[in-house]
Amino acid sequence: MRSRNGLFVSATMGFALAASAAQAETINISTWAHGAPLQEAVIATQPDLLKKIPGEVKWLPISSGPSALAGLKGGAYNIVNGIGNPPVTTAIANGVNLKVVWAQFYDNAGLVLDGSLSPEQMAGKTFGTLQGSSEDFAFSGWLEAKGLTGKVKLVGLERQAMVAAFKTKAISGGVNSEPGVGQMIADGGKLIATTREMGALGYPALDVVVVDGDFAKKRPDVVQAYVCAQYAAYKLMTGPDKENVFRKAAKFAGAEPEQAVKVGTSWPIWKPEDELTERGLGAPGKVAAGEVAKAYFRTGDWLKKAGRLDNPPTMETIVGHIDQSFAQKALGGGCS
Repeated sequence: MRSRNGLFVSATMGFALAASAAQAETINISTWAHGAPLQEAVIATQPDLLKKIPGEVKWLPISSGPSALAGLKGGAYNIVNGIGNPPVTTAIANGVNLKVVWAQFYDNAGLVLDGSLSPEQMAGKTFGTLQGSSEDFAFSGWLEAKGLTGKVKLVGLERQAMVAAFKTKAISGGVNSEPGVGQMIADGGKLIATTREMGALGYPALDVVVVDGDFAKKRPDVVQAYVCAQYAAYKLMTGPDKENVFRKAAKFAGAEPEQAVKVGTSWPIWKPEDELTERGLGAPGKVAAGEVAKAYFRTGDWLKKAGRLDNPPTMETIVGHIDQSFAQKALGGGCS
């Protein structure tokens, strides 16, 4: 009996230790270093949401989508947030094992010109663009629609570098995201078109949650919990106490509280009711008809024309990298 009891206790303790170790597993999740209090900032500052994720979350800052997906491929991240269509499309074309699991938001961005300029006066001048980003894709489409393709000079700049270049008159404007747009307007610029308006021309600038494919297969519980936390964050970000939610998220995002409220409440977050429709990931089983898949297909064509991607992914390949199952469970009442 003693031996048996001893074995029983040992086995029980071993099981408990194994369970504890599983619970303590580090989950590496990206966060943008651009001062916007987006979903991850809300999750990180709301204990009830954070504890939904089974593991110890480690938030790792990113400054660009391509580098974030390179990190995902290399194992630095398990989950990355807010990744635009050009980086995702390029990664899919290059065989990165990723899954798009949740549509987060459209870019809160726009084209700002020097206050003395009109779109008709843009030819021959220099403008900043977030090269390789969704904003870059949308801007290119807008320029084409306005007959300005090849008539303006575009320089790739990081968000804050674009603000500085505009302030010193090194550029005559550019497409930037918030809070950069507001800073450029404060420095004498005027907003000409938002990326949502550019998207209406067929060039949507959209951002999604991407997970490592192997990690999703190994730990679907973590991915599901994170998608559920995203869904819950949306409710807080659009609920009656949203201003306090954004103020709380401000420090994590590196923003002043009132700036966080202004930026957060204006951000075009994807509505959950659109996730599994033609306006999102597609209706169940109809991924190819969804806006996300269509945007990636168009982006691939744009990247090829720009000489940035030799072999853009087919629609079939794109569909294989979009996993609706986590959104289906979250929206179907499967979140605890």
